[in-house]
Amino acid sequence: MPSMNITMNEPQISNKDTLPPVKAVGLISGGLDSILAARIVKDLGFDVYGVYFAMPWGCCDKTKAIEAAMSIGIKFIVLQLDERYLEIIRNPKHGYGSAINPCVDCRIHMFSRAAQYMRHIGGAFVFTGEVLGQRPMSQLRKSLVRIEQGAGLEGRLLRPLCAQLLEPTILEKEGVIDRSKLLRLSGRSRKEQFTLAQTFHLTAYNQPAGGCLLTDVNFSRRMKDTLEHGYRNFRETVALKWGRHFRISKEFKTILGRDEEENESLIRYAHIDDYIMQLPDQAGPTLLLKGHHPPEDALGVSAGLIQRFSRYKNEAPQNMVYWQVRNKEDRRSVTALSLTDQQLKDMSL
Repeated sequence: MPSMNITMNEPQISNKDTLPPVKAVGLISGGLDSILAARIVKDLGFDVYGVYFAMPWGCCDKTKAIEAAMSIGIKFIVLQLDERYLEIIRNPKHGYGSAINPCVDCRIHMFSRAAQYMRHIGGAFVFTGEVLGQRPMSQLRKSLVRIEQGAGLEGRLLRPLCAQLLEPTILEKEGVIDRSKLLRLSGRSRKEQFTLAQTFHLTAYNQPAGGCLLTDVNFSRRMKDTLEHGYRNFRETVALKWGRHFRISKEFKTILGRDEEENESLIRYAHIDDYIMQLPDQAGPTLLLKGHHPPEDALGVSAGLIQRFSRYKNEAPQNMVYWQVRNKEDRRSVTALSLTDQQLKDMSL
């Protein structure tokens, strides 16, 4: 295990005692690496401001990130990703990873916003929990340099966990940061991080999970469909992680809830121009129909999808009730169209 030069009892302060602590902005996902980085920077005597980027289909839990930040006593704010991020997904300058994940452009966008916040509070640098070589696209040496340059943070982006393997930052060169107190971790092994977590008595952090949904083939297909056919706001993309999705025509798309929680979520996040459709007895999935002024055939297909995934699957065509979200009192009825297995396959996203 690499030498880490960290003790729990020895003060590790590189700022002058007579001056206010230098402010540092750290990207906090709630995962172990980001919390370790924040703890190291805090122990070096800096005033740490943690930034969490909220997205509806990210890999990190906001509540856990807040808990982790509180456990090490740092300030914490949440920044919401928005339509600008969707445009990055649509057309990433540095390309995609294994699916529709624009990892390098994603990091540049987040670091750029962190840099804006750093300047807003009068901070001196941004730091992250990145480890050289841990991820195949965004944490190779050339990618780390590209991200730093793209975010406008040349010399002011610190990666405490692998800093000794990288070129020193301006603050290290000036002696504001003691480089000898930083680490030299690399690769995909997590052994050193878990050892450090025990040393620092860290338990409040997100466990490794499935990762960003943009790397998932099925989710990526839904995202591509959304970007190709248009969206009205960032909020609409929340529903991409729920239910069964069907593109019934160029103009119309449906989403069916798979359980009561998803049914309620589809209604809660529906756009005012969307349509809601259900069985009269609600004994089946709630369907969200997206598109303007759906004709009778689009409504019939939507009703057929509900029947296909309900207990009435093998019965005669059922009547469904539907309404537009902006006018829920104007409820209408439509009869389901019978759908073949091939039709379902062709429409499925």
